[in-house]
Amino acid sequence: MLDRFEEFTFLISRINKDIQKIKLHQLKKYGLNGSQMEFIYYLGKYKELSFKEFCKVLNYDKAFVSRNLNLLKKQNLLIENFNQNNKTIYSLNEQGIEIFRSNKQKTEQICKTVYLEDNKKDSFYNNLIEISNKLHKIGDDMS
Repeated sequence: MLDRFEEFTFLISRINKDIQKIKLHQLKKYGLNGSQMEFIYYLGKYKELSFKEFCKVLNYDKAFVSRNLNLLKKQNLLIENFNQNNKTIYSLNEQGIEIFRSNKQKTEQICKTVYLEDNKKDSFYNNLIEISNKLHKIGDDMS
């Protein structure tokens, strides 16, 4: 049982490292950091977001959101418009949209390569969720 758990933790760690390596390659390609790519992802997904919506969707504090929006503005990846309440609304410009599309395409390509068959995938995710929830509870109980 212990050997199996050690194998499980090793595999999870290796999967995480491989995912980080792939992400780093994509980030270097565009000269972005992980947070900036996350902002681009959500702007690509929702098309436009206000500052307040960024804080809510990403669950980050105002200073973090402000810093990253300013970095994306300096890199000329955002468009700023105003809504009817005169609040700033952010969206991606053409270059930002291209980064979003390229990253999404690469992610979909990788997922097609590594995903299990649908019937195996459902079982895998259900088991992974159950393991995650149980480990989370154990960690919470230790606090």
